[in-house]
Amino acid sequence: MHYHIPGIGGLGMSGIAHILLDQGHTVSGCDRQLNTLTAALAGRGVTIWQDQSAAHLAGVDAVITSSALRADAAELLAAQTAGIPVLKRADIWRTWSGEKPTLAVAGTHGKTTTTAICAVVLTHLKTDPAYLVPAGGPVPGLVQWARWGSGPFVIEADEYDRLFLGLLPQVALVTSVDWDHVDIYPTRADAEAAFVQFARQSALVVACGDDAGVQRTLASLAPPIITYGLQAGATWRATDIMNDHGVTRFMVRHADVEPLPAMLHVPGEHNVQNALGAAVGVYELLGRRTPMVDILALLPHYRGAARRFEIMGERDGVVVVDDYAHNPPKVRAALAAARARFPGRRLVVYMQPHTYSRTAALVDEWAHAFSEADLLLLGEIYPSRERQADFPGITSAWLAARIHGVLPQLVGDVDAATDAVLGTLRSGDVFLMLGAGDGNRIGKVVLGDARIDEDEQH
Repeated sequence: MHYHIPGIGGLGMSGIAHILLDQGHTVSGCDRQLNTLTAALAGRGVTIWQDQSAAHLAGVDAVITSSALRADAAELLAAQTAGIPVLKRADIWRTWSGEKPTLAVAGTHGKTTTTAICAVVLTHLKTDPAYLVPAGGPVPGLVQWARWGSGPFVIEADEYDRLFLGLLPQVALVTSVDWDHVDIYPTRADAEAAFVQFARQSALVVACGDDAGVQRTLASLAPPIITYGLQAGATWRATDIMNDHGVTRFMVRHADVEPLPAMLHVPGEHNVQNALGAAVGVYELLGRRTPMVDILALLPHYRGAARRFEIMGERDGVVVVDDYAHNPPKVRAALAAARARFPGRRLVVYMQPHTYSRTAALVDEWAHAFSEADLLLLGEIYPSRERQADFPGITSAWLAARIHGVLPQLVGDVDAATDAVLGTLRSGDVFLMLGAGDGNRIGKVVLGDARIDEDEQH
């Protein structure tokens, strides 16, 4: 089949394109901005235009659209006129999850890291896995973040726009349940109901027993639910956690096995949770045929993922770390990881709030999210798909006035923030950039790279 993908230059859509190519399909697409992702697809023979036109649909069997594409986009209207099926990502995901054993990793935080660990472990187990880690970008140890192998399938099950409800997995792994995408889920109860539906569409649920949202959300489900975590009562439990110069060591305990040693090359108790969840998810996906000790032995092969506590480098005694954290629980976890990885060092945090709706809805949680920071530089809100006119009064200054535990310094847009950061950092600092927008451009300047124009970002 010939699939056409508007917006093919984004991580999620380009990942789908790679899988379709692996499956032997023909793919074309368009995107206003060409980047390294489109270059990689072009290298595989994909035709990519920078504009939309009905002419691009010649010979196309189906068009795949994302949540970011407007319903009145030219190629969508042309496809409807021509009778060409228009598929959402959820439609494609449902097909794929029905073709092979599938492990779907969902959660408002932790799902990218957990999915990536699963993919790395399955790769080193030589199962020839299929995987899609659409929010993570490059993952060391994987050829790319998306591929279609002959083995089982692991996918990051994004709850945005209720996409994960398109999946019918053998194993649903739930890392956390918080109220995050407030533009999609009007209330916390609405978000929790979606996670319940996702779990009910799965043959087996593996869930983080430490997370209060998970406990509350999945309480209505009939067993079996396999839990993991750090607290007593979990089916699989991590204990004796120690940070050893960047290596995290811990023990894994289960009522029916002797304690098993494990280690990670990424910091933070939240990553111990993620790694343990990944190990249990893989164990169940493979029908418990692979001993847990063999799965745990492969965890050190995971070396992190793009924008997940990614240590970008060090210059003049300043360590630069980038993390995608864009809601309060993720921010708290990133700060805790920084404290564990770099004890005793001044922690300078740049936060670029993500969307007006999230900033407003979670303000009570934001108020106490930054207490571990020594210095907080607060940038302008990254609007993403939103307009400030629709959220009068919701600004970084409004947020700053409501933050406790540290006095925020307002630093403006990314260019102004870059100047503020350069004038603030000193040798010995850890500079932690937080947010899902484009604020991580600052880190490249701190490390000595030339300033990057905004039009180079996607």
